[in-house]
Amino acid sequence: MTEYALFFESGSPVFGEGYIASVRVHGCALATYDEEDGEFELSGVNPGSLLGFGRTLNEAYQDFVESLRCTLIDCASDAANFEDFRREVEDFFATNDPQAETKWEVARDRARRGELPNDLALPLERSDPDLGVDIRQVKAPSLAANAPAQALAPSAIAA
Repeated sequence: MTEYALFFESGSPVFGEGYIASVRVHGCALATYDEEDGEFELSGVNPGSLLGFGRTLNEAYQDFVESLRCTLIDCASDAANFEDFRREVEDFFATNDPQAETKWEVARDRARRGELPNDLALPLERSDPDLGVDIRQVKAPSLAANAPAQALAPSAIAA
């Protein structure tokens, strides 16, 4: 198995009861390629508890982003208002998977030392970008809120 430390960015509108939120996530995930079965698995590191699977990295990433979208919708379903939604999403983002985080750091260090092939055709990101979640209430909805989720592929390999 080959493991890659990835950074990702994804964003989409989320519709709650009486509000629309714009959510943009800057996170990291561990991509594991199983050469035996030819499958990718993406595990959320920050935020944790997200998974995606696929025959290609992009397929696994799409599944991963769908998992994120479903989680955001669940948060909106549970929230009575925008502030409750914001708190739930911030709490979710603060969760991490310590085991995946350790594997992510090992994969990042291997990439920095040039020990991993960059066969994923992603740029190597030498600095750690700011991770976080940006949650804003949409005050004046527009047609732009109908845009599909951003980032159709991971943004970079951490190196």
